[in-house]
Amino acid sequence: MSRLIFELGRLEHAKAIQEMRQASSDFLTQKLGLGHWTATSRLPSIKERLGLGDPVNLSRNTIFVASQNGEPVASVVVSTFPPGFWKRSYWAEPSAKGLGVFNLVVLPELQGMGLGRFVMDGVEGLAMNIECPAVRLDAYAANPYSNGFYRHIGYQERATFDLRGVGLVLYEKVLAIPEQVRK
Repeated sequence: MSRLIFELGRLEHAKAIQEMRQASSDFLTQKLGLGHWTATSRLPSIKERLGLGDPVNLSRNTIFVASQNGEPVASVVVSTFPPGFWKRSYWAEPSAKGLGVFNLVVLPELQGMGLGRFVMDGVEGLAMNIECPAVRLDAYAANPYSNGFYRHIGYQERATFDLRGVGLVLYEKVLAIPEQVRK
């Protein structure tokens, strides 16, 4: 595999991000049947999110990509602003700030080659840079691929619950950040 780069998503990546999301949706629908992963990402909303991201503090949804030979092959959205259903009591250190991970997508034909781990290593680096001691995410309980992946790379299951008829699993990885930053 040629050199990968983890970088801030740019407007010129929007179409590739949309295509990756669609390919991932199609793959999961083919493998698992219809589910919440069966969706279409709209190009205007991806472009809007690319324009509104906060690459310094990550306080708003911000898209990053893994690029290979200048072409995005994976993408992820991160933010320090958690969804309302992520209750503090679920986490190992409830008062600690966490970096949330959303919409991790790797081109289906490139899965199993380390791209997801590469992206999550990049996310963990972002968390360390902004002194966030935890990376947190949720996955559909009915998706064995994502659940297996997150467990494999060291994420701990913190809670499983039903949100409006959809089973979710919450994961967290506590990072090795100096104790004074954790407060």
